Amino acid sequence: MMGGMRRNLIAGLLITGGLALMATALPASGLVHLGSPAVVTQAVPALADPLSPPHQHPKFLPGTNAAAAGPSQVVAYLSIPRLGIKNAPIFDRGVDSGGNMLIAKGYAVTHYADSSPIGSGNAVLYGHDDIEGSVFGRLQDLKAGDEIQVARASESPVAYHVTARTIVAPTAVEILKPTNDVRLTLFTCWPNWVDTKRVVVTAVPATT
Repeated sequence: MMGGMRRNLIAGLLITGGLALMATALPASGLVHLGSPAVVTQAVPALADPLSPPHQHPKFLPGTNAAAAGPSQVVAYLSIPRLGIKNAPIFDRGVDSGGNMLIAKGYAVTHYADSSPIGSGNAVLYGHDDIEGSVFGRLQDLKAGDEIQVARASESPVAYHVTARTIVAPTAVEILKPTNDVRLTLFTCWPNWVDTKRVVVTAVPATT
């Protein structure tokens, strides 16, 4: 591992379901932690190697979507104005037989195929933080109220607003759980070039 963890950014340590969950509470910026989401009871794969070294993809136990690595068709496009992300392609990906999350190559976003479809339940999106274009290299800069847009095929973009940002341990698989509400869960490795934690951003559909 390179460097040390930025402990001054951690506001508190929560123990949730036996997992060490580190969360940043940033009331000055208006960010709020959602707390325990309305979770649908369903088994979620545990991490196969929670202490994987930097630049290895997040690992999950073997799932049912290993074949999701093949298709190269873009399923949607992601735009985040604050971060300068415009129409980054989103690809569906599952895990391989060794439990490695299969990541879309280059400046692209991966929709975890075992999570809910985008626009239905908890759609989980992953992007690299410091390699292959670093599409989520500044994910930690998002604040409550920031807009995220997702456009599918020829449809008009759907706007989401950021509601929370947290820093969690790599073992915090609860971010993958399905929920009763519609949301996006975006995550990446953190800090840059260290990657011992995960920064997680939650966004919900914008109200009209």
